[in-house]
Amino acid sequence: MFSSFRLPLAAFCLFLFAFTAPVWAAERFDAKDKAAIETIIHDYLVENPEVLVKAFEELERRQEAAKLAETQAAVEKHRKAIYEDPGDYVAGNPDGDVTLVEFFDYQCGYCKRSFEPLMDFVEKDGNIRLVLKEFPILGPNSLLATKAAIAAKKQGRYFDMHRALYERKGEVDEDAIMAVAAGLGLDVARLKKDMGDPAIQDQVSRTYRLAEQLGVDGTPAFVVGGTMHPGAVDEGRLTEMMKEARGS
Repeated sequence: MFSSFRLPLAAFCLFLFAFTAPVWAAERFDAKDKAAIETIIHDYLVENPEVLVKAFEELERRQEAAKLAETQAAVEKHRKAIYEDPGDYVAGNPDGDVTLVEFFDYQCGYCKRSFEPLMDFVEKDGNIRLVLKEFPILGPNSLLATKAAIAAKKQGRYFDMHRALYERKGEVDEDAIMAVAAGLGLDVARLKKDMGDPAIQDQVSRTYRLAEQLGVDGTPAFVVGGTMHPGAVDEGRLTEMMKEARGS
């Protein structure tokens, strides 16, 4: 005889199996048997709907765990490209005990919203190596802004350009980008020329390929401690991310 625990589980498993394998069931049960089984299952689920809820919760938990494991494997496989691309700008503490990687787009509202909390947190912590990955996915103007920021590195002003583009109000088009550069005192003619450097497009292309390999399909997205964290961040979320990465 089944225990009180096993009977509901068995009934529910039978329901799932009969639902997903009607051909198998048709071969082994006649119409009368099937009707009786369906009635038993129906009555049981009506009386115990929490069984179905728990089953879906468990399925969701397992799917999330599988996705996390898949992402962690991808991060480990592409570790060098994530953390050590020579084209990426490194902010914060270059010798920090934790590396935090951000995929971002200058026209992304969530990226803009995350910028100040992120920079404040990195400065306050003092031991975070922040890798900035230009990931322009919101159209041609995003790509122009990325090229301008990377080109500004040749004048020693990458981060100044990075900050100014984030703080820019309104559309970030070519005129706005050049106005930002001029406002920072950059040599605009040189910047425009440097933006055409094939090495910049190569860097962007590497990031696109890496994002595809990691399953990054939006901005911002953060990688830390082998785990992907998509979406905007604030102090609270960053604190949890760092605790997890540091094992504290």
